[in-house]
This record gives sequence, structure tokens and C-alpha cells, in this order.
Amino acid sequence: MLKLLQVLRMGGIVMALMIGMAILYPFTAASTFAAEPGVRRVTVIADGETTQHRTTTTDPATFLEEEGFEINPGDVITGIRRDRVEDRSIIQIERGFYADVRVDGVSELIRVPRGTTVEEKLQVVQPRVEAALIFNGDLSEEIQEGYPVNFYTWRSEFEMTIEVIPFEVEIVTTPSLSYGVERVRQEGVSGERRTEETIIFIGNVEYSRELTSEFITPPVTRIVDRGIGGDLGTLTDTNSPSFHYVRRVTMNASAYTSGFSCTGKHPWDPWYGITASGLRVEHGIVAVDRNVIPLGTRLYVEGYGFSIAADVGSAIRGYMIDLFMYCIYEARQFGRRDITVWILE
Repeated sequence: MLKLLQVLRMGGIVMALMIGMAILYPFTAASTFAAEPGVRRVTVIADGETTQHRTTTTDPATFLEEEGFEINPGDVITGIRRDRVEDRSIIQIERGFYADVRVDGVSELIRVPRGTTVEEKLQVVQPRVEAALIFNGDLSEEIQEGYPVNFYTWRSEFEMTIEVIPFEVEIVTTPSLSYGVERVRQEGVSGERRTEETIIFIGNVEYSRELTSEFITPPVTRIVDRGIGGDLGTLTDTNSPSFHYVRRVTMNASAYTSGFSCTGKHPWDPWYGITASGLRVEHGIVAVDRNVIPLGTRLYVEGYGFSIAADVGSAIRGYMIDLFMYCIYEARQFGRRDITVWILE
């Protein structure tokens, strides 16, 4: 009888210990005394609360859906290994938040995990924008809830501008033309200035402009000879009664310039461009044989115009005449030909 009482007493003590352990360690007690085949005990820490769950599923998504945990973009889930719910798993859900991300002032709410840096978000936004993005601040700083993140587009453009440079007009007076008569010696050509600038835009607003290249084609001056000679009548019509001349002769004509190939003189020569009579060469100056036509004689040369015999040449003998021209190309084109020369009064 005494032994039976001792056994009952001992059994009561053991039962009391088991109840106490079940209160203090529910999972341990359950696993020891109330274990269910295939049941997994999971602790979930979310939204500041810790809850205990029992499940038979091994799929994390199915478990969270069955237990009523809504997972949104930007939420971070930790504690799940090998993409499987294990017994005694502790799952932590860290909720994300909506960040106000702005590109050139255009706002977009994007849900991000806490602890996301500006640089991480830049790498996500950049592929969606055709221009480069810049951030005026530290890219390593974390995005804070309630504070906008401002990105600005950066792009460069090249702009070419063509500016017309008008040509000038130079008037040269000459006694080889009748007073007031004008003749274009050289046509004017406008020049141009081509510039290329690099323009930087930040946030679709021009930020800077830099000249990167410049090319200038200078204009060509228009040269006009204006006559200051006496009024000798209408010379365009050699049959006009107002055309007064002493005699008319046929001469063999050639053309020359003031260059070295024609005169043997260089521009630095003090007598460069000076005729035998002391006049400076210009259109209307001709070289003759002074024994045939005296220097200083005024002439009208067919196809050339009013002229004055003011120069001589070693190759100019007899009824030969050499017409001054400004361009060697023009002189060569003239070549040698027979022309009519009127010796004026």
C-alpha cells in the first residue's frame, strides 16, 4: 500500500512538471506530447507584431496567402531557406513604402524596400528614360519616406549656324573710262561664317553653350572702275558721229599682268606695278611701241575699252599692243589676236 501511494505521488509530480513545461514551452510540449505528423510551426514577424502559425504547406507563397499576409512590391521577406517553409521557421516581413521619384519634375510613386539607396533606384529608372539621368546629391544616401527623389535628364546637342558675310564694294577711279562710266572689274562674292556649338540641356532647359568649331570663308570684294576721263562721246557704237578719233589701225594684241612671269618683277620690287611712263598699272593701261604710238596717247581698243598708251615692252614692236589685265588666267585666255584700235583726238 505504501508503495502504491509513493507511485501515485510520483506520478502527480511528473504530471505537474509536464503541464508547467507545456505552458512555458508550447512548441516543445506540443512536439513532445502533441506532435502532429506533417505540421510545421512558423513564427511570423510583420507590421510590429509576432504571431505563431501551424501549417502543412511547404510553399512560402501559399503559406503567406493562407495566413492572410499580403505581400506588396517593395516588401522584403527573410527567414525562408531554400524557398521552403521549414518547421520552426521564423519569417520576417519588412514592409516597403511608396517613394516619390521625380524625373524633370514629373512625379511617379514607386514602392521600394526600406534601405534602398538613390543609386539603386537610379539603375531602375535609367533604362526607362532616353537621356542620361543625374542626381544633385549623394547617390549612396537612402531614400526616405515622405521625401521626393529628384532626377534630371542630361543631354547634349550640336547646333550649326551659317552666317552670311556681305562683300564690300571698292570704287577705283580711272581716266581710261569716260567720266561717270562704270565697269565691274571683279564681281563680289559673299562670304560665310560656319560655327558649331555644343549645347548642354539639364532638365530640358539649356544649361550651357560652347563654341566647338568655326570656319570662315572670306568674302570677295566687288571692284568697280569708275571713269574720270573727258566726255568723248558714245564709244559703244564706233560708227556714231560723236566718236571722234584721229585714225583707226589694226594691231596684233596680247595681254600681260604685273606678275613676275610677265614683267620679271616681284611685289617687293620698288618698281613693281609701275609703267614706263610712271603710272601705276590698272585696267586701261596698254604697252605700245612708242615709235608707232607715243606714250600718253589716248586710245579706244576693241573689246577692251578706253585706254592710254603708258607702257612699253621689249617684245612690243611695230603695230603690236599689250593690254594690262589683273588676272593671269584672263590674260592667257585672251591669247593673241588682231583687233581694231582707235587713236583718239
